[in-house]
Amino acid sequence: MHRYLWLSLLGWSITVAAQEGQQPQRSHTYAFDNPELVSTQRVFGVGNATTLLGQACAGFPAAAASYTEWLQRNQPTLTAMTDVLALHYRIPLTTDALQTRVAKAMQLKTALDLSSATLDEVCPNLPDTLALPNMDLQQRYRESLVEVRDPNYLNLKRKSATTPPPAAATEDTP
Repeated sequence: MHRYLWLSLLGWSITVAAQEGQQPQRSHTYAFDNPELVSTQRVFGVGNATTLLGQACAGFPAAAASYTEWLQRNQPTLTAMTDVLALHYRIPLTTDALQTRVAKAMQLKTALDLSSATLDEVCPNLPDTLALPNMDLQQRYRESLVEVRDPNYLNLKRKSATTPPPAAATEDTP
């Protein structure tokens, strides 16, 4: 118990020190020179979007239940990522709606305004989507980290962005 008290006090003192030396909020850029941070940025974007969609689908019982389960499994990871990014963007950890503030700093959506027709289309699919292995934020982070640590990561991205997709084969194509 003494160790937990010490960790709590240490965390509190770091927070207070950070707030006392408050610098202006950092503008958003992807930190390609820092694999851990760019992976956190990428996965936070997925977690934030999933949170927004899960909240928008609250009126669909199956979607709401699967979102609740997903959130229970992923909330600790999403919270840790939110804290890391808040420190990076110089947003005080004591800020209300910290995830929303971080999303804003990253120029991500902070709310969804979906029509009922769109919700009727997407919400029934949410349980299947949230069950996919890549929706586990810890796993997605590990996979992203492997990808962005590759020294050729940006070269591969640039090459795939500038290479046109192959032509579709048709019955007339020899």
